[in-house]
Amino acid sequence: MRKYMDAEAALIAVWADGMALRDVPEEMRTEEVCLAAVRQWGPALAFVPKDLKTEEVCLEAVKQDGRALRWVPAARKTEAVCIEAVRQTGRALKFVPERLKTPAVCIEAVRRCGLSLLEVSVGLRTEEMCLVAVRQYAGAMMHVPARHRYAVRTILVAEAKKDAPAEPETKEDDTQGPRP
Repeated sequence: MRKYMDAEAALIAVWADGMALRDVPEEMRTEEVCLAAVRQWGPALAFVPKDLKTEEVCLEAVKQDGRALRWVPAARKTEAVCIEAVRQTGRALKFVPERLKTPAVCIEAVRRCGLSLLEVSVGLRTEEMCLVAVRQYAGAMMHVPARHRYAVRTILVAEAKKDAPAEPETKEDDTQGPRP
């Protein structure tokens, strides 16, 4: 199939399935073909030649699937690209370099996936971030630093009480049981 492929066939193939980029001959992997592939399937970025991993191609890949951040070159990993990746899936935080794990990026990640709190350094785990994570996924409470646990629990209990249905009022006569 490869030796019979032309530029138009390559473009049609990646429009239908971005993964098809891996079968497109190197000389036919143009920016247009690569862009079409990552728009269809973000992780196709793994098959994009290094010199074609432009800011636009990388951004389009993470917009389609945040996990594509794994294949974004370090020089292209900007805060904007990282925020877009974690907006798609909070689990992409594990591919964000430490220097770019800002509070904004981390909160966006835990908003999408509370378990991403694991990828945030303990020093960056604020009370607000922990609360956002636990609201999204209760199991994230295991990863809330001790210094924030009491506050987070208190807020969650207060919210639960506020949302709980009101208890019916009982009359004094009802508390003594049935009358003979």
